[in-house]
Amino acid sequence: MKINNLFRLNWTSTARLNYRAGGWRCVLRMPIKVYGPLRLHLSGRIELPEHAIRNTLIIGSRHEDYTASAGRAEVNVQGVWRIQGIVRIGPDCFIGVAQGALLEIGDGCAIGRDSQIHCAHHICFGRDVIVGELYATDSTEHQLVKQGVPQPMLGEVIVGDGVYMGFRTMLLRAVVPARSVVASGSVVNKDFSEQGEELLLAGVPATVKGRATYALKNVSTR
Repeated sequence: MKINNLFRLNWTSTARLNYRAGGWRCVLRMPIKVYGPLRLHLSGRIELPEHAIRNTLIIGSRHEDYTASAGRAEVNVQGVWRIQGIVRIGPDCFIGVAQGALLEIGDGCAIGRDSQIHCAHHICFGRDVIVGELYATDSTEHQLVKQGVPQPMLGEVIVGDGVYMGFRTMLLRAVVPARSVVASGSVVNKDFSEQGEELLLAGVPATVKGRATYALKNVSTR
């Protein structure tokens, strides 16, 4: 570990998260690392891959470093947070998993700074998902009524493998197919899985603008 990283490491939060994930053996291996200030609320469970290596999950990662941290990062896990590989989460993020909910983040994912993930039921990111500043939620805060019929308050957010999402993307109970691109500032609020993969989504609300034919490899997490 580099000397400057030793000073930046939040040892208390790092130890607590590792202990919650796998006890004292996990604390000694330190597959989870937290950099910078973090408000931590843990009554749920964190699941790591079997035989997780050092630096599997980094919170406060400097894979993007264009401004100084404001120190607003928070992790509130009352349900289950399942890490399925190497994951990088930028500074000043909020990760919330409600009681009984499941948040899954796949191998090779990089989530940009200032992102917010509010999981009340089920949110799943596939492998190699790259996203700038993100707001994602699988629920509505208030009961919505459409033509006199109460609408469900809980849903899902599913993001397929190899998806790239631009800066300030919003996912509201959405399904984004594999290898799709979501333009910056878009609001995705429905299931696009029936329209195939490799979609180009943009707009408020997002619609299909074409096909995203590209090859993206997230080398920042390797």
